[in-house]
Amino acid sequence: MIDPTHETNRELAIQDHVLVEADVAGRPATLSTVLLKVCPTELWLGLASPDRRLEAIRLGRAVGLSVARPGAALVGTSEFLRAMGGSRSRVFAVRRPESLNLIQRRAHPRYVVDLPVRFRHIDSATWQPRGKSNAGTTVNLSPGGMLLRTDASVDVGEKLDVMLPLSVGNRISTTDRVIRVGPHRGAPSDDPAHPQLVEVAVEFTRITAVDQEWIVRYALLTEHRRRHAGRGRVSAPRAADDLGIGGEFVQ
Repeated sequence: MIDPTHETNRELAIQDHVLVEADVAGRPATLSTVLLKVCPTELWLGLASPDRRLEAIRLGRAVGLSVARPGAALVGTSEFLRAMGGSRSRVFAVRRPESLNLIQRRAHPRYVVDLPVRFRHIDSATWQPRGKSNAGTTVNLSPGGMLLRTDASVDVGEKLDVMLPLSVGNRISTTDRVIRVGPHRGAPSDDPAHPQLVEVAVEFTRITAVDQEWIVRYALLTEHRRRHAGRGRVSAPRAADDLGIGGEFVQ
């Protein structure tokens, strides 16, 4: 949510953590950088180690920037200018954005995303996953839980072992508690194989802080991508490099 009146510092400073979203050889990728120098017309950004992907970013290519702020992020669009140091480069320059928008993160804001998930029921006696793997799709997602739709049989109070693929090669495993099950509030399914969709609200009861940060970063980047592209819902990135490294579920 953009809040132009919030007092969060909008000024760029040396050592700011900046996530750069770019197109590398036709695939979206994200570079985790630190701001090294602020010039009137450009920004110098540094990587922790040399990255050959810099060679594949075309000069003048539009890139997205996400500057970390406490409980928020400054986001905007820039332009890749040049890499410094050839194939061993870890420093590069982008055009300084004319403006950066502040996206606030409430304690657990929810983000509308379509992500396929797989889950299994957890046996209350052994605390181990049991039975077949079921499929579902998120309606919204947060670091604290999610709302998903599925045609599987799920009961309130059950524990689920859930696999959430934020991108190829980056899958988050969580243990969830079902807090609500209700009818799907969207349009009826036109797939005869899945006629009885339900919406299941779950709370994450086992998730690492690192995985919560992955969810937040994913949500902020896709929210910015959606706003910039003028589209509605945004699906998962195609590659693990799409992310650097939350949201309240609907009840």
